[in-house]
Amino acid sequence: MTKPAPPYCEDETPQRDEGEQRYRVEAVTRAVRLLKTLQQSMPLDTAALAAAADAPPAFTQMAMETLAKQGLARKTGAEGRQRWDIGLAWLRLAEARSRQIDLRELALPIMRRMRDGVDETIILGLRRGGRRVNIDYVESTQAIRRVTQHGHESPLHVGAAGRVLLSGLPHDEVGDYFASVASGAGRNAKLYDIEKYIAEIAEVRRKGYADVQGELSLDSWAVSAPVHDHTGAVIASLTISCPSDRFTPGLEAACIANVLEGASELSLLLGFTPTTRAP
Repeated sequence: MTKPAPPYCEDETPQRDEGEQRYRVEAVTRAVRLLKTLQQSMPLDTAALAAAADAPPAFTQMAMETLAKQGLARKTGAEGRQRWDIGLAWLRLAEARSRQIDLRELALPIMRRMRDGVDETIILGLRRGGRRVNIDYVESTQAIRRVTQHGHESPLHVGAAGRVLLSGLPHDEVGDYFASVASGAGRNAKLYDIEKYIAEIAEVRRKGYADVQGELSLDSWAVSAPVHDHTGAVIASLTISCPSDRFTPGLEAACIANVLEGASELSLLLGFTPTTRAP
């Protein structure tokens, strides 16, 4: 006589599936932590990576082997002294994602918060050859305010935003820019002292922002900070512009803090971190 089958427990399969799902999620979380650890350090062997990421060595080895098969991690070093590093596949993924990103869509909520913080006009700019082009802005709500328009252009060496965009260029390209401008239209574009401008651009790189008063127009003051992409390149500028009549040391300090925070937030959304390095 056959034994009757044990009663079916409805909760048994869902409980097992839920446990497996939790394990998978935890494994993914640990793998991400391993990659973030590598992003912030030099290549590490399995033991050092496991210790730095607080992960079991056996899991670390298995996870990194799996990531390496997909190109998301890679082994470096000679046999017996192998270490793990970030894989080259991240470059392809980052470039594909960058093509899908609308910079203005990402920047607009940040620009609105910046405007609400200081109630001055916020401008997003890009470099187009030797020109700075405004591609979006959020105006101050105050009756007297700085105004701009989409597509407004100016030479790179004029204004805070242009200096910020120049600061992202290699030194020789900065020199080529000034040589080109000085030989032609620069005489009509407020180009007075090239050595002075180059020193100011070096100062922008050191401070992380540029501030200019009365240059684009006599009644204006502006502070600008660079926006970086996932490679660390300067791809845009975020600028706060206000009338000179309202400019005070207190407003200056608030605007500098505001623009640095906004540019940092936008850069992080684009994949940049202060330790960003290409594999």
